[in-house]
Amino acid sequence: MSIDVVSRFLSARESRDLEECVAVVADEAVWHSPVGPAKHGRAGFREAIEEAYANTSWFATETLEVRAVGDRVAARVRNRGERRGEDLDSEQLLVFRVEGGQIVDVEIDVDDHSEVAEFWSG
Repeated sequence: MSIDVVSRFLSARESRDLEECVAVVADEAVWHSPVGPAKHGRAGFREAIEEAYANTSWFATETLEVRAVGDRVAARVRNRGERRGEDLDSEQLLVFRVEGGQIVDVEIDVDDHSEVAEFWSG
């Protein structure tokens, strides 16, 4: 079931288990970030997740809700962190498309685009 695949991905992301994250990502998957270029495949998903943890003093992501919406799975998450003295506390909506038991696409929308973009810039 698609919701189980997405829940597995999000749980692994929360615990920083990159191997488990990419285990449910298709080779041709696309990560659409509102503050950066799209990333492709397992390597792109790994890079996106690694960047959050590597470029911050600390970073945490918490899954608030996961539900099926038509042929997609929507997840509401809260990301918090600190980078270069700036704090982040942002809610995001991630909309996943799952095919054949693997994530093939995720589109991310943030609550305050300018705040999130500023946090990750430079």
